[in-house]
Amino acid sequence: MKETLERWIHLNMCLIGGFIGGFSILNHSDLFGSAQTANMITIILNILGRNPFEVVIRIVGLMLYVLGLASTVMIPRIFKVNMKVVSVFVDAVAIIAIVLLPENTHPFVALYPVFVAMPIQWCSFPGAEGYTASCIFSTNNLRQCVTAWTEYACTKKKSARKKAVLYGKVLLSFHVGVAIAYLTCVEWGIYGAWVCVLPLVTAMILVHIEEKRGSVWWVRLWLGRKKLCRLYRVFI
Repeated sequence: MKETLERWIHLNMCLIGGFIGGFSILNHSDLFGSAQTANMITIILNILGRNPFEVVIRIVGLMLYVLGLASTVMIPRIFKVNMKVVSVFVDAVAIIAIVLLPENTHPFVALYPVFVAMPIQWCSFPGAEGYTASCIFSTNNLRQCVTAWTEYACTKKKSARKKAVLYGKVLLSFHVGVAIAYLTCVEWGIYGAWVCVLPLVTAMILVHIEEKRGSVWWVRLWLGRKKLCRLYRVFI
């Protein structure tokens, strides 16, 4: 039950990561707000190209991303809170913010809420089933999936197959989120971001179940389902 719940939570967050990544690219001049590699490269290019305005707004974006990363260490030390709950809440605030920002906001500046939310999500949901798998971008997940399937093809190890299946599910969930972002943004533009509220709600429910596992009556009922089945067989 614990491993299954952890997996479903992670896949849910991958869908959210894919949605926000797709939404960022579609609505903010092809900018991907979930990672900083392109931004750091562009900072150097703008420094050499002597474009001080772009340098400043991109450095601010980088600092916000760094702040998001650092907060995942500082917040639980200071407040003793569940960072998974904090992450889902911050994602919700980011969605609200990017919808309410004025339409004439600079495309990069409009992604500032995403620069805070995504690193928090990345660190708060590092993986599932004992594997590290990003829920906000896909390059390493693709590498892990391909190499695990290749290893399974060569060795037939069950552990390699398990790993490959997990990373395959992670990739699928992420890109389902991207597809949903496309369909909703084509239909409603920037207001398509409101659709992300649905997976955020399910994420909060699943995280609550994980946190309270064993103390909620219907969770205890689920955990004891095998015993109930055995009793049922006895009486029939």
